[in-house]
Amino acid sequence: MPKVDTVGKNYYDPLAQMDAIGGWLFWAISLLSIAVLFVDKAAYPIVHMALQIVFLIFALLFFLHGQIQNIYLFPRAEDTRRQETLSNSFNVTLTHEETVGYFNNDQTSPLRRLAANAMESVFFTRAIVRKMLRTERITTVGYLVIWFALMAYRSTDLELLGVAAQALFSGEIIGRLIRLEWLRIRTEQLFDNFNRMFAGGQSISKPIIQAQVVEFFTFYETTKSTAGILLSSKIFHENNKAWTAEWEQIRARLGI
Repeated sequence: MPKVDTVGKNYYDPLAQMDAIGGWLFWAISLLSIAVLFVDKAAYPIVHMALQIVFLIFALLFFLHGQIQNIYLFPRAEDTRRQETLSNSFNVTLTHEETVGYFNNDQTSPLRRLAANAMESVFFTRAIVRKMLRTERITTVGYLVIWFALMAYRSTDLELLGVAAQALFSGEIIGRLIRLEWLRIRTEQLFDNFNRMFAGGQSISKPIIQAQVVEFFTFYETTKSTAGILLSSKIFHENNKAWTAEWEQIRARLGI
């Protein structure tokens, strides 16, 4: 049976497009900030004013973009995926979206199936974040090296340093790296917790195990929401076959 994921198509694809637009807007604003510094206001007043106006327009667009993405598109996608996970786990219909083959386990107990679904999501999230961090770390270190080199060069204009610092220490570069690292730590911790729970072999009928399932599921959901990181679909598709095979081995070992 072919896989179907309308949640990804209808909710995460528009979010990915908006995320890409945000990246372009961020770098456009950064470049405009630098360009303004190199235009002599006295010699070229019209050009200087035009750059200022364009900068303000882009800054406003970036602000509006952030509100739409963070307050509407990202929560909407996460809420729908959460509804789909619960629908699959408890065999109910909380959303009209159709998803086939997104989760891979044979559990019949709703709470045990929820635990297996959540653990599978954590496994793939952890794997994607680890891959994303390889590029993110190198890129961020590169920007830091350039910024410190500019600081060490005494002739560098202080205004230029200020613009570079504003871009570097914004949520798009260092802030994003910190959130990715935090997401990696939390998903690694959670995957270990799920692994210990299933490896312990305790019955899902025990209240302590039921409470842990709910705790771990909500822990994962709040972690994703707090990090606010859109996972790379490109990395997922490039590694999906290998990761799926690894997940099959894990769930076979744990009996899920």
